[in-house]
Amino acid sequence: MTNGQRQKIKMLRYQGVGYGKIAKATGLSRDSVRNYCIREGLNGYASELVTEYREVLKEEMLFVVCLNCGMKLEQKSCGRKRKYCSLSCKREWEKDHRTAYVLNCEYCGKEFKALGVSWRKFCSQECYRRDRFWREEDAAEVAQKILQFKKINHLPVWLRELLLSDAEE
Repeated sequence: MTNGQRQKIKMLRYQGVGYGKIAKATGLSRDSVRNYCIREGLNGYASELVTEYREVLKEEMLFVVCLNCGMKLEQKSCGRKRKYCSLSCKREWEKDHRTAYVLNCEYCGKEFKALGVSWRKFCSQECYRRDRFWREEDAAEVAQKILQFKKINHLPVWLRELLLSDAEE
């Protein structure tokens, strides 16, 4: 293992990359990378290392290698710092590291997770269809439950607002 490979392993490990991806980037076996990380105290969950060494990443090691593949980056003297060596690396990184948003369904009201999308309104295609194409049977069911003072489980937002606005006036 060369000094360059050691440095690359440290940088990628501090960025939260796993042993397998580091092995591919450096051309070493996964076990060699793992054993080196154990000797250097870089073992454990990569996410814990990122939070632990966040300041080190920001000041010293960030923007030295591609976040996805670990290839060395050449920075320009002006402009924004590069994080990825190519557009394909950027897309691959974003695909693997999507943000999970916790949202509420506008039809049924239950909580659901949306990966990488913060604008979703419905938890499923079924809720979307039921909200979009409200049927007479649904209206009859809701009216019957209102008259019996029973709880209504699935009510579209527009109908809920309509019922509440009539009650306020």
